Amino acid sequence: MKETYKGIYKDNSGTREIEIENNFKTLVTEIDGVVFSGSEFDDLSVDDKSKYTAQQLTRFTFLKTPIYQTDELQETLCNCSFVIVVPQTIIDKSNNNQFWSDLKIEISLGDKRSEEPGSGIEHEIVTLSLTIAGKTYTGTSEFFEGSFDQIRDQVKDKYQLKNCYGCMYGDYSVYGQGAFGAMLCFRNQKSAYSSVTNKEEYMALTPSGNVQEIYCCDEYETRKTGAGYRG
Repeated sequence: MKETYKGIYKDNSGTREIEIENNFKTLVTEIDGVVFSGSEFDDLSVDDKSKYTAQQLTRFTFLKTPIYQTDELQETLCNCSFVIVVPQTIIDKSNNNQFWSDLKIEISLGDKRSEEPGSGIEHEIVTLSLTIAGKTYTGTSEFFEGSFDQIRDQVKDKYQLKNCYGCMYGDYSVYGQGAFGAMLCFRNQKSAYSSVTNKEEYMALTPSGNVQEIYCCDEYETRKTGAGYRG
């Protein structure tokens, strides 16, 4: 399964129209002829810099991060922003009708704090906007989870998000998560997950894998308040 989204990339050198391919494991985009890929927006990297000239790469800012238990460094794109539009399915709670609505995703990645590897970036801001029946619902956080939480709280009496974020079996690790795509799926043990009452019971479960918040499979079930670890 693969989807392609149109969007805008912006950095200190200007703005470019882009497309982002998503197979729901990896994001791939080409900016000024340079191909980037990663599991989420803040770890987009060039697979092989030797394929490109120094002039092609000069517009980009790269954060160097040590790769765990190796002597190598990962160089990821930062000091830039992305705006893309992703269609999402919405459920009208009044009649259970389903319809599509465009989710506007805005990602702002700050500059690296220093040239020291592992210094991190100054900020990461995720803004999600969903317009339904002429009204726009917006959430802003460092994570997709937090931004979706804000939208959920605004639409909870009227609409339900039909995606992995809004699914009964989507949850997060007790050890934390990335900004996007680190959601755990427990569709492989629905009964056990639905019966969780505390953190220890939750930690004893083994998820089927990671999913993106914006994905949705045919085993989707509407999330119940207070379920699992995230509630």
